Amino acid sequence: MAIEQLTFLQTSFDTVHIARPDRPFTAAFFEVPPYPYVDGSSRVTEFDEKPLVRWLMLNPFSRQLILEGLGLSPDTRYRSEVVRPFYMPGEGDLDLILCPRLSPHLALALECKRVKVESVNAGQDKINKLQDVEGGVHQANKLYKGPFAFYQTYLCIITEVEASAQDENIPNRRIRSYTTPVRGDTKRTTFRQIVEFPGRDDLHNEIGMFFIELVQPSRLSIEKRASVAVCVYRNAEKRDQLTSVTNRVMEIMQ
Repeated sequence: MAIEQLTFLQTSFDTVHIARPDRPFTAAFFEVPPYPYVDGSSRVTEFDEKPLVRWLMLNPFSRQLILEGLGLSPDTRYRSEVVRPFYMPGEGDLDLILCPRLSPHLALALECKRVKVESVNAGQDKINKLQDVEGGVHQANKLYKGPFAFYQTYLCIITEVEASAQDENIPNRRIRSYTTPVRGDTKRTTFRQIVEFPGRDDLHNEIGMFFIELVQPSRLSIEKRASVAVCVYRNAEKRDQLTSVTNRVMEIMQ
């Protein structure tokens, strides 16, 4: 039986409020309280693609991890939700463009799609939006074959994981390798179904596959406590970027 091993880079962060900085204080991080602690924040699964990408790139911990996973330096420049000068309003947009600070001719274009996973119990999850990834495959292929020949093109699948029901330690809460969905394909694990996403065989061979997990391990806001994990499943092939694309990249990165 063939075994496939995926390597994820992960970062986890937690915050503690210090009411009186002038007094001695001992901070406890990543603790699981004996009772559910809810701060009224939105669940991570309520984020759509655009605010999701925006959050990942604005948060310094996740941004650093994403850049590291893609082999880019910390001073890499980026823009999300890009319309002009690539499209006219209403024609479409580019989810995320990255490029080294002094090398706009080496730009990466990422087509992003989200999947929602909620841990239900010890062995089951709710999974939603997985079928929408097939549309992302079509969009990534169209981007790659279209007039905008970027240096590298990736399909990026971002899984929002609501993991407050898990029993593992806070930093270890994420998509579990052994659980299955409550509905739909209950024979294959949730993790395998995401990795073997719908339409995967139709994705152009030179387009890379990049997986991101954004985990909400408790009912606290992801601004206060979260984990992010990334995996480059397949590196995108490199090609000569069109000068017209480079000029547009220079324009938006000013």
